[in-house]
Amino acid sequence: MKFTSFLFIMDFMIYVVMGPTCSGKTELANYLIDKLNCEAINFDAFQIYKDMNIGTAKLSKDDPHYKKYHLLDIKTPNETFSVMEYQSLCRKVLSNLLDKYNDVVLVGGTGLYVRAALFDYSFEKEEVPVDDDLLELSNEDLHKLLESLDVEESRKIHVNNRKRLLRAISLIRHSNKKKTDILNEQTHKPIYQDVKFIFLCPDRVELYKNIDERVLSMMENGLVDEVKFLLENYDLSLTAKQGIGYKEVIDYLENKTNYACCVELIQKRTRNYAKRQVTFFKNQFDSETYKNIEEAKIGLGV
Repeated sequence: MKFTSFLFIMDFMIYVVMGPTCSGKTELANYLIDKLNCEAINFDAFQIYKDMNIGTAKLSKDDPHYKKYHLLDIKTPNETFSVMEYQSLCRKVLSNLLDKYNDVVLVGGTGLYVRAALFDYSFEKEEVPVDDDLLELSNEDLHKLLESLDVEESRKIHVNNRKRLLRAISLIRHSNKKKTDILNEQTHKPIYQDVKFIFLCPDRVELYKNIDERVLSMMENGLVDEVKFLLENYDLSLTAKQGIGYKEVIDYLENKTNYACCVELIQKRTRNYAKRQVTFFKNQFDSETYKNIEEAKIGLGV
């Protein structure tokens, strides 16, 4: 292991390529892989799933760069996956890669994953007792209760994720602290010394145009058939079902909406998600910001 206390003291650089969906992250990561002669680690929460390819804009297995990526296609869509699991796996892979290369690239759009992996980010591991009165409540009632106690945490937990709802409410009851307050009390110091955060942030008009076009391309390239395959071959986990593009197509296949509305909803929700990503990356990381890949290449000098 290459570390002393929380800081790794070695001559290497970790390049973290982040940004909203459809900003060009994969293309820039592939460029860095070639120029630096290194490998990459994915930190996209949905690209970890096998057979979820079109809707996640995942790198094709036919692409020569694919074999240089880690933490792609590591779970089946019927499995759940947590930030804690990602943290453990990413740190192990990163340690191995730093034994082989001078540089490593991390790329993705799930900010919490990369923050958990590269910072002193700890989790509550002890079991929290669940009071009997909570067990009698419906999922909807639990979600409303959590919303009244910690609105920020309630937005992170789906109404049907009963286990997480019970845990979040019980944590507040027995610690007298919100989950968000507990996280804010952590120092979240970086555990790696040489990290360069690269934030791709196109102009909003251009970004939204690219998103709308990508959604149309996904539909033309078989997203509906991909979702049909997933439903036929897996008992999809709640996480997989909630992926943007997947939940809307599922509704379309169940005749809850028409094709045009399905496409429009995917575009709208993807734009909203991109807006949240931009806000998170801007506020959580000290990064070098570039509007496009060409700017980044010049700025990085690679």
